Amino acid sequence: MKTILILLPILVVSIAFGQGKKGDGVKIKEPKNVKSSTASVTHAEAKAVFERVWKTLGTSLKLKGPNPIIVQSDKNPITKNEVLAAFKQIVTKVEPMFKRSASPVAFRTANFRKDFDQAAYTRLVKDGFVMPVGPIVVGKNGPLTTFEFGDGIGVLLIKIADLTHMPVRKFTPSLMGGKGG
Repeated sequence: MKTILILLPILVVSIAFGQGKKGDGVKIKEPKNVKSSTASVTHAEAKAVFERVWKTLGTSLKLKGPNPIIVQSDKNPITKNEVLAAFKQIVTKVEPMFKRSASPVAFRTANFRKDFDQAAYTRLVKDGFVMPVGPIVVGKNGPLTTFEFGDGIGVLLIKIADLTHMPVRKFTPSLMGGKGG
């Protein structure tokens, strides 16, 4: 009992001294204020994003050749159909780098918009490059907000990263072959 009574104050004091304050010489980063926008993504903004995406994919996957995505550089909003076409071009160019096949995603085509070529873009949804009930394939064809566009780009890049990387058999339960998967 004596030991607990002695160790408890020591523990409390050590935790208290471990807490850094701004004036104690400890540098604490201030969080950035990110302004959200409900404005539509313009062609020029989308082109800049697609240029960065292609540059990143080119560097990480050692892709050769120019950016296959051709987007106008004007102030008009980019449409969902234009984004789907760009996504399909990216997937087509990166597909030879895939290390494995995509697991099919369950979805209902009845939820899709009727104003796009479902036959051409259903594979993007089936393979997980586009969310099956996301704003790019549901609703009406029209402009995307910055959040919707960024979310779509994020899903696309995560799936590309997943398929271009072969997990290590030793640490992946589904690849262990009877040892836990």
